[in-house]
Amino acid sequence: MQIHFFLPDFYANFKIICFFADLMKQYPNYFYDGISIGAAYGCFPGAIWNGGRVILGSCTKQEMEYTISELNRRGIAVRYTFTNPILEKWHIADTFCNLCLELGDNGQNEVIVNSALLEDYIRKAFPSYNIISSTTKCISDTTQVKKELQKDYTLVVIDSALNNTEQLFSLEPKEKIELIANHYCADNCPKRQMHYEAVGKSQLTFSEIDFPACPNINRNFYQVMKERSFISTELLYGKYRDAGFCNFKLDGRAFHAYKVLESFVYYLILPEFRDQVRHFALKEVYRL
Repeated sequence: MQIHFFLPDFYANFKIICFFADLMKQYPNYFYDGISIGAAYGCFPGAIWNGGRVILGSCTKQEMEYTISELNRRGIAVRYTFTNPILEKWHIADTFCNLCLELGDNGQNEVIVNSALLEDYIRKAFPSYNIISSTTKCISDTTQVKKELQKDYTLVVIDSALNNTEQLFSLEPKEKIELIANHYCADNCPKRQMHYEAVGKSQLTFSEIDFPACPNINRNFYQVMKERSFISTELLYGKYRDAGFCNFKLDGRAFHAYKVLESFVYYLILPEFRDQVRHFALKEVYRL
């Protein structure tokens, strides 16, 4: 069974994502068997429809076109995280966000959604996009998850609170389920919904605001491995793949580059080649 990985932040992590995609073609023996980079998720800075992480700033149309074309050329879908949960009707006319969709409207790319209002608009105006249900909906009740899986989504990103539970393995169809393998958010965090709403407000106001205190924001990759919801490579390439799960998201948007690199090396690269690939990436991509 082919395992599809979805990597974080196609804009900020563009170089490292391309590095791993090219390395996979050049040195496939470095990588676990039967894997692919299915998509890179995120947004171009300044998109008010964005959710999950605050991504402010700006970029040019030329940068956007180049990013999309280079990732698509490598067989990697650009997956927009348009999951702002507090959008209202007038936000749908936003010029920049519509431009993002227009530039990627070639049948290869995807959108993650939370807002029913925005989802309905995208389905009608940009029908070529695969539509994915977001984990930012915070649906952890399995009865509600089953209803979400019955809807017309390409994939449903499951709340990581269900990782490594019997309830998760009872869900079907497994090929429609996407799991966050290394979620930095604490298991069953009571402030998670508040956090996503605060992110949405920041995007709409183009400003940083006060967020609910998060005790996990400064943890490194190896500290996250201690979470109950963490899916190790042993589980991923064993129990999970054997059960039929084949779609895995790596957390890491707006994170320090070293956290991102460690997650890529851990999940994609065979143990005996990890030090070599890590050194090569630090030298070639980050110039360290």
